[in-house]
Amino acid sequence: MMVCCMLGQNKPTEEIDGHPIVLTASRAEMSDYDYNPFLAFICTFPKGISNRILRKYLPEIETDDTPAKFAPYGLRKVEALLVEEFGSDQVIVSHYDSLHKVIGSKTKLVCISTMDPMGLAFVSTTYNSLIGFGGEALNQAEFKRLVTHPSIIRYQPKVIVGGAGAWQIRDSGAQEEFGIDVLFQGEGERDVVPIFHRLLNGEEVPKYYKAKKPDQEEVLPINNAACYGMTEIMRGCGRGCQFCSPTMRTRYSFPIEHIMEEVKTNIEGGSKAIFTATEDMFLYNSKPRFIPDREKIVELYRSIASYPGVEYILLSHASLAPIIYDPRILEELTPILIERTIWSPERSRHYKKPFISVEVGIETGSTRLMNKYMKGKARPYSVDDWPELVVQGIGNMNDNDWWPLCTIMTGQPDETEDDVIATIELVDDLRANNAKMFYTPVVFVPFEEAVLGDTKRIDLEGLSELQWEVISRCWRNNMDIWRPDTNGLYGPMFFFTHWFYARWRHGKKATIPMMHLAGLPDSSILLKTIKKCDTLYCQSGLGDVGGAIRGIVQRSEK
Repeated sequence: MMVCCMLGQNKPTEEIDGHPIVLTASRAEMSDYDYNPFLAFICTFPKGISNRILRKYLPEIETDDTPAKFAPYGLRKVEALLVEEFGSDQVIVSHYDSLHKVIGSKTKLVCISTMDPMGLAFVSTTYNSLIGFGGEALNQAEFKRLVTHPSIIRYQPKVIVGGAGAWQIRDSGAQEEFGIDVLFQGEGERDVVPIFHRLLNGEEVPKYYKAKKPDQEEVLPINNAACYGMTEIMRGCGRGCQFCSPTMRTRYSFPIEHIMEEVKTNIEGGSKAIFTATEDMFLYNSKPRFIPDREKIVELYRSIASYPGVEYILLSHASLAPIIYDPRILEELTPILIERTIWSPERSRHYKKPFISVEVGIETGSTRLMNKYMKGKARPYSVDDWPELVVQGIGNMNDNDWWPLCTIMTGQPDETEDDVIATIELVDDLRANNAKMFYTPVVFVPFEEAVLGDTKRIDLEGLSELQWEVISRCWRNNMDIWRPDTNGLYGPMFFFTHWFYARWRHGKKATIPMMHLAGLPDSSILLKTIKKCDTLYCQSGLGDVGGAIRGIVQRSEK
């Protein structure tokens, strides 16, 4: 039986015909968050917090126009395939708020795209648990709201769910509960249309279907605008990181003509931005041995920037090795991209000058783990020099006004104390070099399609004190770089929050790292006081801890 959580949902009141094939996604994934893709990370926070912050971004703005103006890029790719096969009159992409207008008695299939339906991705696993209150992640709550929409329950069409997060539904055992007929995992170009034909003909289809990899010529350009004006410039990576699923895909770059066709579609569809989707923008049209092709990269972004109507260019992912190999890539790209950046004083009073941002995976400072799980990440260099390459690469970015968002992962399989210390040392080296970046520490998650997909999942309760130290030092650096004026407020607030709640939820191993996050001195007197407070906590409850905290603050002020 399908669960039913209909509070606040659009409820169909009269019989409608609807469209035969309806494509949709949750409200959390149908927004472009005012062209700020990093804001979407807040959807991984508990819904009680994130829903308040993101409320204005979630509703559909133009509900009178039934087809969605913007939709997730993957959904647009599926739309292009289905329209070519079945015709545009048979297929519609709809926002959640309009589903009651398009799902009816003639609706045969509802296709849902999802990135993080059960809150099990890297960021949601880390931060929903870290915050610990406010309910399930907003991504999860909005997905449940979608699959229990009254029109789906009333008309009972076949439901197929795809996207990068489909495996989460299988692993959490929620497929039957949500009434999902098929979970489709992988790239869709080769298998989506045959699967839809089988479902429409009433044929049996595996409940969990793993798609075959398509060839480049099977990839169609999108027909309508995507959220953020997303445009795929390259697929796959080829570096072979074992924790990552996209890197296992065949790498190929799309011709500039193909890319500009999607740029045109996005701009004519009303987008002000173009978001270049890729696993590594600096590998676009790369040469053998991961040697970057600077001329082609610069030509591509110059073409996008010069297209009429492009106000912003957003960047997804990048690696560091190519810009160490050829620093002129940044020198030539920066004048093009800085004119189209959203990270500027005009957009936020917190930015003192414009800068460019992109997501970079640092992951670890341990060369042992790099050799074991990410040997190709530094190519054309050796991962034996990984910490030095990271510092040099971030320095090259900073010299050209690039301030990246960098992921740092702890809890990897077989991670030892020495590995964690190496990561902490790398974070300290970056701080010593005044690196301008946003640290995003996450815990390891075994992703479907990745080599490490079958390994054990870790949670915050399983982290050691040193692993907690990675998280606290990263966030200490974020506070110092991005909001130094609020350190006196947020540091103690995080520490007190830990004592009153997270200490109970995650255990005392996080206490000293959280003390470091708060900026409290690492003195022997304070450490003794901390240990005494831990004893009081276990023996007497929160009342005694409150007194202990006051003592800590008084001693730290002295």
